[in-house]
Amino acid sequence: MRYPVSQPTIEVDIVEDHAVLLEGLSQWLQDNTTGIRVVGRYTSWADAAARLGALSDVVILDVLLGDQVPLRAKIQAILSSGPQVVVCSSVVDPAVMRQAMAAGALAYIPKTAPASVVETALRCAAQGTQYITPEVSDAMDAGLGEPQLSAREHQVVSVYLGGAAGTMAETAQLLGISVDGVKKHLASVRRKFQDGPEPLTRLGLRERLTAGGWLLEDAQQ
Repeated sequence: MRYPVSQPTIEVDIVEDHAVLLEGLSQWLQDNTTGIRVVGRYTSWADAAARLGALSDVVILDVLLGDQVPLRAKIQAILSSGPQVVVCSSVVDPAVMRQAMAAGALAYIPKTAPASVVETALRCAAQGTQYITPEVSDAMDAGLGEPQLSAREHQVVSVYLGGAAGTMAETAQLLGISVDGVKKHLASVRRKFQDGPEPLTRLGLRERLTAGGWLLEDAQQ
């Protein structure tokens, strides 16, 4: 079992597309903490994804990386390769916070927070425990009782509605499933988010999923 981290130094990777923030946080952790070492700096998700097997104990992940990969997919890819995830972002939307935590991140830290808060989150993550800020606590409380998607349902809507594919056939091809499978999952998602007699349009469903934190706004992809 990888956690809690038993070695004396917690090794950290940072995925952040703003060079000033990337280097600034790296330097602060180096100068002001003991037992924490930044070993990887990545300016895009593609760079980090290419090194998934080599990522260290904890990954600090930004939300806005200028790509079309859903936040949940990034978090789950990192977790599946071993490291824990601390999200650090300028996005303070409660729905996005819920999305990150539901995907398995152990903390969600606004970039306006002091760097010492990031340090605390890293130390908790290295022990495999959550670090819940008041903002995240409020966001989680606000999301109680909202519809939940299975991993496959979320994968389908992320591809079909998130910009990676335009048709059900393209979605099926990308995911390696049948068109009927795509239809079945989309129908299930529509039922979960239906709140009136009129069937949800594609745009209406996308808006509901975005509001619930399952998809990011176009500007946040």
